[in-house]
Amino acid sequence: MRGPLPIRLGVVDDHPVVRNGLKALFGAERDLEMVWECDRARGLARELIAQQLDVLVLDLVIPGSNVLDEVVRLRMQAPDVGLVVYTGFAAEQYACTLVREGVRALVDKESDPTELLHAVRAVARGERYMSPTMANLLLEHCVPADGRRAEPLTRRELQVLLKLAQGCDLQQAASSLCLSVKTVGGYRTRILEKLGLRSNGEMTLYAIRHQLME
Repeated sequence: MRGPLPIRLGVVDDHPVVRNGLKALFGAERDLEMVWECDRARGLARELIAQQLDVLVLDLVIPGSNVLDEVVRLRMQAPDVGLVVYTGFAAEQYACTLVREGVRALVDKESDPTELLHAVRAVARGERYMSPTMANLLLEHCVPADGRRAEPLTRRELQVLLKLAQGCDLQQAASSLCLSVKTVGGYRTRILEKLGLRSNGEMTLYAIRHQLME
């Protein structure tokens, strides 16, 4: 008699050694099957529709891709695929935003591999899972100890932050994001207030220090 079907997994990571390592990890588990892999996040939503995945494991920072934008598209176009972010970048602002946008599990790459296995299985059951490091990030930066609601950056604010941190001026950022210069200026003001920064230069330092960019 045939047992239950294995959980169908996909992996998105720009490092071949990581993808190969995960293939070996999942391949050793009878209930898991890695059926698809990719080294980029751009255009991911279109490709995933045909893959019939149960769970997608993806890195947070992939050169040339805006993973956050792809997460939003995935939630819209492939809502049945559970998302697990598996990353070496412990970025506080991203953690809060990713959870709000529908990511079901966050696991840092320094965790024991069993953490990722637990995360994948939990997400396949429709549950959430956070590795200890990521759980602490969420507690510290999304739910302050004094009980006040935190103000993590919104998805659009993160986009503006990254553009300005990369050296774009307001006009360039506005053109890239299809916004008006006035709107980008408003986002910039809110970002500075939320993060306690004073200039674009400090945004760049913040983004590097918090591993939002390389």
